[in-house]
Amino acid sequence: MAFWGDSVLPAVQMVERGEIDYLCCDHLAELTMSILSKQRSRNPEYGYTRDVLDLLRLSIRQCVTNGVKVITDAGGANPRACAERVAELCKDLGLTGVRIAVVTGDDISGDIDRLMAQGVSFTNMDTGEPLSSVRDRLTHANVYTGADGIVTALEQGADIVICGRVTDIALYLGPLRHEFGWAADDWERLGMATVVAHAIECGGQATGGLYDGGWWKTPGLENLGYPIADVSEDGTAVITKTPGSGGRVDIGTVSEQLVYEILDPANYLTADVTADFSGVRLTEVGPDQVRITGGTGRARPDTLKVNMGYRAGFIGEVQFTYTWPDAYAKARRGIEFLENRLDRAGFKSDDVQIEYVGRNSMWGDRVAEPDPADDDLLELVVRYAARCPDETEARKVFTESVPLYNNGPAGVGGIGTRPPLKELFSLWPCLIPREHVTAAVDILEV
Repeated sequence: MAFWGDSVLPAVQMVERGEIDYLCCDHLAELTMSILSKQRSRNPEYGYTRDVLDLLRLSIRQCVTNGVKVITDAGGANPRACAERVAELCKDLGLTGVRIAVVTGDDISGDIDRLMAQGVSFTNMDTGEPLSSVRDRLTHANVYTGADGIVTALEQGADIVICGRVTDIALYLGPLRHEFGWAADDWERLGMATVVAHAIECGGQATGGLYDGGWWKTPGLENLGYPIADVSEDGTAVITKTPGSGGRVDIGTVSEQLVYEILDPANYLTADVTADFSGVRLTEVGPDQVRITGGTGRARPDTLKVNMGYRAGFIGEVQFTYTWPDAYAKARRGIEFLENRLDRAGFKSDDVQIEYVGRNSMWGDRVAEPDPADDDLLELVVRYAARCPDETEARKVFTESVPLYNNGPAGVGGIGTRPPLKELFSLWPCLIPREHVTAAVDILEV
């Protein structure tokens, strides 16, 4: 699994048919932590990705039978609550003797002021702004920790390891370090293994999902299998997928995933190692089998990245459609109508985006898309969205658009009912010296 909401069935099939030792599940994107932190603030029993329970309900018996260990960051903003729910699930299923590890230490939200007093600035990596500009609006602060806690948990006999915000790569390096006895500073093998981990961390993206090099030739996308890495002691591996599943594994699918989100391929920074992808070689060694070699690594960075989030206002938005004839002219007049009414209502916003869905909503101003002024255009969908400082201003967008039904140009439709307000959360990327962060491991035994 590659994100919260990803299909659990391919992971279940992997346990049943894949002959694997570890099932590594990544549930967290950067903004996911903001969502989970918001949930935990409303209910202290929440804050983890609950689809992990769906996964384990269908697979944990087979995992126990086959000796498959589960490594996951589904704990999110509340790993202990997640572990407790997993323990309850095991009891409900009549399973005993299951050891569940909780890996913590990533959450520094309660230590920010103390750390700043010790000289940790938490300056925004992108803008250079000081944390003081958003300090009172922070929702969470979690460090991207490495594999140390996972290794400790496995050494203590854990069958299921539930983490908070570890790196995606750590979910795979932890089991490999444990199995092969690699030292935490075995940079060459850790670097090679990071290449392998990166190839499979996004689930179906390595097996033909989102593949742009021949997606129309990828069979069985509806039953896409997740990738499996058969890793050797030197860190090299053969990538394949669950037997009998859809998708494909070839040089194209694997290489497309390898260049995903790595910036400088010779300096891929992780919490465990600085990996070098520049010498990687891919070789097809059989049907749906690709060998990865040539990766290496150097010493890990002295700092760790922190995922902070803060409240950034609300979105006010409306979507409406105009039909032939003169769809574009009507749409332009409808936008003018809405803007005039908002102006009269004293509307305040930080930014406004107007787009025609299906024409420029993805590309925006990056292409010279001509105005959709075709006289024979059958319909045109307008989306008007504004970043607003509070809920009151955000509500005005829809409220002032409703009169378009009777008062605006003819041929309008699709305004619908009032949409729920969306609160905005923004990310604050920053760094922390690694000596300020220590993983802790607790064991729950069913």
